[in-house]
Amino acid sequence: MARYIPIVAPELLIKANLKAVADHEKYGSADTTVSIVTALADDHEPDELIAVSHRLAALARLLHEGEGGYWTLTVEGKEYTLVNEALFRAAAKAPLRERKMVCDAKFEPKEFLRIALEEAKAAGSA
Repeated sequence: MARYIPIVAPELLIKANLKAVADHEKYGSADTTVSIVTALADDHEPDELIAVSHRLAALARLLHEGEGGYWTLTVEGKEYTLVNEALFRAAAKAPLRERKMVCDAKFEPKEFLRIALEEAKAAGSA
């Protein structure tokens, strides 16, 4: 039976991701799990760290599979892609279930992008 991955605060995903990016830039490569632990372990429970790890991995998988392209920006000369904050907010709360293996946990793209749209702040004025 699939296990539900708990919702987390979006700020946890953002903080963990920023640490992973900084570690990657500093060391040339980085273990995302180590980055998550060093960014969050002092103030958060292990279950939260595990949920953050699953949710960041599922977000990366979603983007790698080509979903959310309008929400990202590739920076010339950089290995990384800038991701709109709304995607982190959606990744924090969109339904996510662990399947047979943790690496199989995925967001349902249409539902995920609907949540991202809800989380996006309006830009400009009418």
